[in-house]
Amino acid sequence: MTDKKIIQISKQEILFLRKMMLNVYSKSIDRPGDKYGYQDLSQHITDILNIDPSEQRHSAGLLHKLMHDEGQNKDFLNVCYRYISDNKYDREGYIAHIGLDSDKDEPHNGQQSHDEDFWQKRFKWLALFTTLSCLGFATYWLYSWMSERNKPVIWNMTTAWNADSYTQKKYLENFIERINKETNGRMEIHIYPDFQLPSSNGNNKTKEEVREALTANDVQILHSGPHINFKDNPEAVVFSTIPFGKNYKQMIAWMHRPMIKKTLLNLYEKQNILTYQGGHSGPQYGGWYMEMPKDSSFFINKTVRFANFAGYLLSHPNVGAKQKSMLRYQFSKMFDHIKFDVVEWSNPEEDVSMGMHLKGFKYYDRSHWNEPNSMFCFYINKDAINSLPTDLKQILISTIEKIGEQKIFNEDNPNRQLAENTIENTFAAGTSQKIKIFDLEHDVPDLYQFLQRQNKSLLADFFLKNPKAMWLYDDYCKN
Repeated sequence: MTDKKIIQISKQEILFLRKMMLNVYSKSIDRPGDKYGYQDLSQHITDILNIDPSEQRHSAGLLHKLMHDEGQNKDFLNVCYRYISDNKYDREGYIAHIGLDSDKDEPHNGQQSHDEDFWQKRFKWLALFTTLSCLGFATYWLYSWMSERNKPVIWNMTTAWNADSYTQKKYLENFIERINKETNGRMEIHIYPDFQLPSSNGNNKTKEEVREALTANDVQILHSGPHINFKDNPEAVVFSTIPFGKNYKQMIAWMHRPMIKKTLLNLYEKQNILTYQGGHSGPQYGGWYMEMPKDSSFFINKTVRFANFAGYLLSHPNVGAKQKSMLRYQFSKMFDHIKFDVVEWSNPEEDVSMGMHLKGFKYYDRSHWNEPNSMFCFYINKDAINSLPTDLKQILISTIEKIGEQKIFNEDNPNRQLAENTIENTFAAGTSQKIKIFDLEHDVPDLYQFLQRQNKSLLADFFLKNPKAMWLYDDYCKN
C-alpha cells in the first residue's frame, strides 16, 4: 500500500459522487442501456472534481456494470473511488486520512442514505425558515409596539372662552404646554374656542351640542363652569358660584373636603363625564349699567345679561328683569340687535379687551355680589381618560390638580389698575360724560340688600324642589 498514492478528494466531494451515482442508478436500474444518464454523471464528476474525461478509464457501460454488480448492496464509496482511481491509489489510506469511517458514515442501503440526507436538509431549511420567520415577526411586532407607544395621543378640547380671552391664552394654553412637556410630546391637546367642535369648521355650537359631543367622545375635554346646565343638575350651581356666597379662599378650603371633591368628580358621571377643578376667577365685577340704579325696583323690565345663578335671580318675578342668556361668542353678534340695560361680563381686564367700555354704558359696578368667586372646571370623557396609558393618565390628573386651584385673575395686578384707569377716562359713547365706577353695596345699599334677601329665599326654594342636592347646599353654608 505504500506505493499507492493518496488522491486528495474532500469528504464533501466523495459524498457528492455517491449521491450522483445513487440518483442515476436509481433512475436507470430498469434501463441499464441509458447512456445519457451515465454521461451526465461523468460530466458532473469532471466539473466537481476537475478530473479530465481522458482520466476516467471506465465507459458508461463498465460504470453501470460496477454499480450493478457491486453497488446495490455494497459499498458505494468504494465504487466511486475505484471509478476515479482505477485502484491505483490508496483508498483505505485516504479514508483514514480524511477521518471518514465508512461503517458509520456510509449506509449500506444507498437509497435510504439519499432519503435521509434529503429530509435532513429539508428539516434544516424548514428550521431556518421558521427561525427567520419568528425573528421577523418579533421584530415587526416590537417595531409596531414601539411606534404605537411613541405615537402621541391626541385629544380635542372645546372651551367656553374667546380665542383672545385671558383664560384661553394664558391659563389653558399653559395647561396644554405643561401636558405636552410632562409627557415628552406623547400627549397633545388641540384647543377649539367658543364652543367649537373639530368637525364644525369653526362654527360655534350650543351648550347642549357641546355636552352631547363630550358624552359621545367626539371631544375629550371641555373647559367651562359647572353651571353649563345646572337646571338639569341642581348640584352644579353650588360648585359654580352663588351670589353673596363663598370667595376664592373659602371655596378652595371647602373643595378640600373629600366628600365634596368626590361629588364634583361624579357630577356628570351619568353622562359619561368626569369633572375636575379648572381654576378660579376670583371676584368678578357687578356689570355695566346704562343708568345709575337707585332702589330695589331698579331691575323691573330691564333687559340684562348675567351668568350663573345671578341671571336666574334677576329674572325671578320678584326682581323683574328680562334675562338674555348668551355665551361670549354670541355677545358680539347679538349686542347690536338687543338694547341691553345691564350686562355683567367678567373683570376690568377682560371687559376692556372686549371693548365693553365702548358700548355706550355710563356706569360700571365694582362690587362682587353676583360672583364672589367662580370656579371653572375641566370636563373629561370618562372612556377617554380611562383608555390612556397609566403614566399619561397620572400626568394628566396630576397636572389638573396642580393648576385646578389656581386663581386665574389676580385683583392686585397692574393690568387691573390700568384697565380701571382706561374705563374712568373713557367718555360714554354719544355723551360728554366719563364712565363712572361705583360699588352697589355702598352706593345703592337698598338694592344690594334686596337682592341679598331675594337670593337667600330663591336658593331655599330651589333646593327644596331639588332635595337630592339639599345636603350639598347645607354643607356649603356650614363650612
